[in-house]
Amino acid sequence: MNLREISLQFMLRLRSRPGRIERRLRRRGYRHKARTPRVGVVRAAAVQLEFQLCETAEAFADLMYDYVRRAVSEGAELVAFPEDTASLTVGIMPGLGPMLRTLSVQEALQHVGEDAQVADLFRLLGRATRRIYETTFRSLATGFGVHIAAGSAMLPDQDGRVYNIGHLFTPEGHILRQAKCHLLPLEADWGLVPGEDLEVHDTSIGRIGLPVCMDATYFETFRILRLQGAEIVLVPIADEQYPYNRWKALRGIWPRVQEAQVFGVQAALVGDVLGMRLTGHAGIYAPLALTPDGDGILAISTEPEGGTIVAADMDIAALHRYRQENPLQYNPALYEHYFPRVYSGFWRGGAG
Repeated sequence: MNLREISLQFMLRLRSRPGRIERRLRRRGYRHKARTPRVGVVRAAAVQLEFQLCETAEAFADLMYDYVRRAVSEGAELVAFPEDTASLTVGIMPGLGPMLRTLSVQEALQHVGEDAQVADLFRLLGRATRRIYETTFRSLATGFGVHIAAGSAMLPDQDGRVYNIGHLFTPEGHILRQAKCHLLPLEADWGLVPGEDLEVHDTSIGRIGLPVCMDATYFETFRILRLQGAEIVLVPIADEQYPYNRWKALRGIWPRVQEAQVFGVQAALVGDVLGMRLTGHAGIYAPLALTPDGDGILAISTEPEGGTIVAADMDIAALHRYRQENPLQYNPALYEHYFPRVYSGFWRGGAG
């Protein structure tokens, strides 16, 4: 590491000090509207987050606080944020914020070097991004006493490989993670690495899966999670689609929820994002029979653009009754034989 990189890392460390974030959030306070819980029912809120670059850690913390406070005031026990929520923090890089307001991220990287990739940017920002992101959401989850699915963050591992990682923060201070397994071609071009495993996490509000955006395009993802006992599947998205096309959007969470008999919560990143135009609906989904209008939708935002929150109750007890009355026929032996070969072999470029 040369002197310039050392100086930059020192500056980023100063700009991402956890103590500053924690003090900022404590000053704002964690008072919230009391709600009488219902046995077997979880109230969820899905965030439709309009992208904006945050040039300080405090600006990012303030923005996330405002959404969580609003969700909690509506009785939410689970708050879900969209894919790439952590990317709002790239504005802390000295000089990068103003550049990204006029250039795409690829154009901005040309000022760094001809061979620079997006993964290089997040590799450089990784430590600072992780401190801001984890400190903010851990503080909000423990302070408000709620589970927060904080969307995803592009973060490097110890070997420098950059993954798009979904995060779930619990009221007890735990952090649960899930790397995105199905990358967009764009993300592969950026230099990101796909995850290899899908997990279901036991929490006090239910068994939760955390696939990221493109993962929900493939029915195997929800089938694997359901076989692991998932009751709620959280899908953060950031979809480059303008104008919005509801029929293309149907390839995602709605059919997966019907196929797997789970509750689905989708949070969407929208707006102009690093040279892209993102649209999408925040929504909460359930099997058809468990929704008032029989359409599989418990709540959905009215427009595919602009920042907002939607909230709805998910009746876990009713879900279990529905599953007993409408059992699915799965063939785990077949999946165990083919899926590892498909994903570890053909899909990942192995011998198959």
